Amino acid sequence: MRRVKNAIVIWLIVLGLSPLPLTVKAENPELIRLAFPNGWEALPAIVAVERGFFSQEGIVASGHTITSTEALFYSLTKGSTDFAFVPQRTLLAMVAAKLSVKVVALGSWGQQMELIRSPTDDSLITMADLKGKTIALTKGSEALPVLIRLLNRAKLPFSDTSIKFISADDMTKGFSQSNLGIDAIVETKHFTSVPVTKGTAKIFLGNAEIVKSIGYIGASPLVGRQSLINDDPSLVQKTVSAWIKALHYIQQDPDDAARLLVIFFHRQGIRNISFELTKSWVNMARYDRYLWEPSDTTDAEYNGWGLREAGVLKELPKLEGYIDNRFAKKALAKLENASEKTGGRQ
Repeated sequence: MRRVKNAIVIWLIVLGLSPLPLTVKAENPELIRLAFPNGWEALPAIVAVERGFFSQEGIVASGHTITSTEALFYSLTKGSTDFAFVPQRTLLAMVAAKLSVKVVALGSWGQQMELIRSPTDDSLITMADLKGKTIALTKGSEALPVLIRLLNRAKLPFSDTSIKFISADDMTKGFSQSNLGIDAIVETKHFTSVPVTKGTAKIFLGNAEIVKSIGYIGASPLVGRQSLINDDPSLVQKTVSAWIKALHYIQQDPDDAARLLVIFFHRQGIRNISFELTKSWVNMARYDRYLWEPSDTTDAEYNGWGLREAGVLKELPKLEGYIDNRFAKKALAKLENASEKTGGRQ
């Protein structure tokens, strides 16, 4: 798993790669530079590239995985990256840093999370029981603000608990290792489902309960450089159109999306990744929305509050002025029109 997190993959995509028929044949294809995560979160970018949706729009996409937040910020500032599909936490950091970017489309949302405990510890019944306890998660996790929101709803100050960052390997082993010194784990189901299935952990708070308790949405966006939006809106439109086609494709054929995810990991030398595993991962997030909605902003700003409480951000990020749905709306209308003409087939 650490190899997944440390991998750097650079792609140069050539027109004609896709087995799908091209709807656009550009004599002078335009280049975009796209950054994306190096794990399962990269799925929309992988599908957009591997199934030729950028090619269909007359675009050559040079893709690269995000090695660090600092490197991504620098490349966006210098114009070396045009678009980035980022976790919400990264978006909030961009806003806090006043980076000149805009959210141009949604990428995924509803990534499932769980709070788990030792199968032999029956003392944890309510969130209030976490007072004085040590809770584990992975470094840089999207689960951190979710945990703080849950504690806040239970009227339990974040300072009344202890946070411990553990490795992905330790996370998947659950509570079988007594030397970890942890009482609970909060993470996405990509991690928590493994020890729960093995019986080395028990669900303390399931995803449905978390969503019901705090209204968690967890939208992750596609962002674009403001300067590119200003200078070449046509290229931005083509990119967003390809992106939304990819999201639509994931819904139509999640099995193929899972196969592409296997290939993505195999190219990085990760051998213990199966189709069954990636298929379960595809179902742990949703790809059926394309526009960033006001409810996404409310949820994200609440997460930003949580990150400030944890000392990750120095100020509350406000997303006003950072959302530009023009391109996604136009792309969605085009997709819906094409679907009507083909009877729902793409």
